[in-house]
Amino acid sequence: MILPEIALDEIDCRNETFRITEELDFPPVLKSLQEIGQLNPVCLLEGSSQKIPVCGFRRLRALRCLGRTTALARIIEIDEGKTVRAFSLAIWDNLSHRQLEPLEKARVLAKLKNVFRVPDSEIVRAYLPCLGLAPHESNLNAYLALEGVHPELKRCLAEGRLTLSSIETLAAMPGRTQDRFAALLSKIRLSASLQRKTLSLLEYFAAMNKSQPEEPLDAPEISAILENPKLSAFQKGEKLQDALYRMKNPRLSQAAELFAANRQRLGLPGSVQISGSQFFENPGVRVEFDVPNAGRFRDIAAALEKAAQSPDLESLFDIK
Repeated sequence: MILPEIALDEIDCRNETFRITEELDFPPVLKSLQEIGQLNPVCLLEGSSQKIPVCGFRRLRALRCLGRTTALARIIEIDEGKTVRAFSLAIWDNLSHRQLEPLEKARVLAKLKNVFRVPDSEIVRAYLPCLGLAPHESNLNAYLALEGVHPELKRCLAEGRLTLSSIETLAAMPGRTQDRFAALLSKIRLSASLQRKTLSLLEYFAAMNKSQPEEPLDAPEISAILENPKLSAFQKGEKLQDALYRMKNPRLSQAAELFAANRQRLGLPGSVQISGSQFFENPGVRVEFDVPNAGRFRDIAAALEKAAQSPDLESLFDIK
């Protein structure tokens, strides 16, 4: 096959109708072109004035960055009104050498529906499986919502700071909430578990108070955590989730704090763990300790005996 070299000025690189790739600046492509030149042609569609990129957006970006003036290309001609065939070519070109990221899958599905007008039933049947998704309408709807999520949240997903489950939850929330949460993530870090718990708490407050999910984030205690320069981003995330939990369960939080204070007053060694029932629904306590030898056992027994004589012991059994 003889492939022509097309002047970059003849290519409308601003036309991203067929773009799938999330990140166009890809150092390995730039390095490869720099070292050995262009091995694979870009795919272009004949347009009215300029040729339209179908495959090879990263290669075109890299060629321009390197100051090249032409690109090795394959020119395709497709009947007007059947451009979805060109987009299918772009999909399979990408899938031939890599797995698509969640945001790229969302872009594909959104374009199939909104740009190329493919019926939902056809997308579910023909395209979800090739993207590695189960052919269910719920999956289509979830990814369509993902495409419209706040740009900064998309960035957090791409950087691994948000899980796909979390961003799907956020996609269902109002734009103002997404904006507030995106700003929040610039100051804190949340593990996958804390993301799930934090978003669940925000949904709870919104349902209970008939308010916007982001409103609890404006509470003074939350602001104090976020502006504390002594805390790391991960510590802020942990304390934020804990503060939201205390806001949801004030009496339980007060009981837990009182129990911890009473336990500390007993002066027991750190190796002795004393815990109450999960919700302090009964007055019982659990005592646990590990000892490496008989001598340490005797030390712990003596400390427990001393605690048994303390008047503070009674307070552990009187948490309400």
